[in-house]
Amino acid sequence: MSTKAVYIHIPFCDHICGYCDFTRFNYARPISDAFMLRLISQINTLPKDLTTIYVGGGTPTSLEDDQLEGLLQALIEHKAEQCEFTFEGNPENLTRNKVEMLVKYGVNRMSLGVQTTNDDLLEKIGRHHRFYDVGKGVTLLRECGIENVSLDLMYGLPGQSLEMFEKAMHDVVLLKPNHVSIYALTVEPNSLFGRKGIQPVSEDVETEMFLRCIEIMTQYGYEHYEISNFALPGSRSQHNQVYWRYEDFYAFGPGSSLKLNHTRKTWTKKLGQYLKEDGYDEIIELTLEDEMFEFIMMGLRIREGITFKRFKTRFGVDMRDVFSEAIQTGVDHQLLELHDDHIQATFEGFVMLDDVLLPFMDILPY
Repeated sequence: MSTKAVYIHIPFCDHICGYCDFTRFNYARPISDAFMLRLISQINTLPKDLTTIYVGGGTPTSLEDDQLEGLLQALIEHKAEQCEFTFEGNPENLTRNKVEMLVKYGVNRMSLGVQTTNDDLLEKIGRHHRFYDVGKGVTLLRECGIENVSLDLMYGLPGQSLEMFEKAMHDVVLLKPNHVSIYALTVEPNSLFGRKGIQPVSEDVETEMFLRCIEIMTQYGYEHYEISNFALPGSRSQHNQVYWRYEDFYAFGPGSSLKLNHTRKTWTKKLGQYLKEDGYDEIIELTLEDEMFEFIMMGLRIREGITFKRFKTRFGVDMRDVFSEAIQTGVDHQLLELHDDHIQATFEGFVMLDDVLLPFMDILPY
């Protein structure tokens, strides 16, 4: 199967949020110019028929207009006629000029970082937008022709109550996004929050928020199609489904990971090194056992689960032979449902996927 997806990581931001541990640098023109030259030379090596392109970061919309146009000009050469072309952005730096430029070069899906709709909480976590900016941004995108809008929300933020989170969910749904992604706050040691010792809410409250989110989103007609993702019918993320189907994909940008030909590589996070050479922080040659387990791990994240046919097409063996004990354990604990042609997580298994996956790890040689 030829590879049809690419992830592009733009490592620059106008400011650094307190919770962020991604590979990111404060925007500066000279270094970003050098990075864009390197990145475009890499993009030029891609095939011409990509069906999903995802530009994330960092904050891709922090690029100046001429840099942004250079990136778009490079990418459009590699876009298939039917292509989901997604850009991430922050509400506060969306301008009409930028959005019109994105549309001109075929971007048809936008993902905005909302995080919360509570302005005090936005300030506390270091965001520079207010909820008003989100509504303004969604309106601007649709006026310019980007109808497919995804909004990201976080839960478990410091000082966030269940009521605050519920209000955020309702606020977001009123904007009628096509897609909503939710993420629990993870305090990483290298983030500002980690260095300050800031803690997320308790695990019990976090679980309550997650379950309440599912109730609210499904009540409004969104499919809970993947553990952290909700979509209106027909609006599932095509790019992310490449990951969940465990297909190969290209990636460029510091700290990003690609998977090609049974190998996963993670690019160096050191921007100076990235500009000079094909340097990687990690290269993993994936064994057959690795790939079988990761195929299961990713596939069970999708609500419909995994068909036996897809597993057999990929690996030449029946999933029920390789993982018979693990499947039976999941069924016995009411975490998995076994059907004639597929397995899928029950609702309990879906929200406790780590418990489902532990028995599947037995095939790994460690």
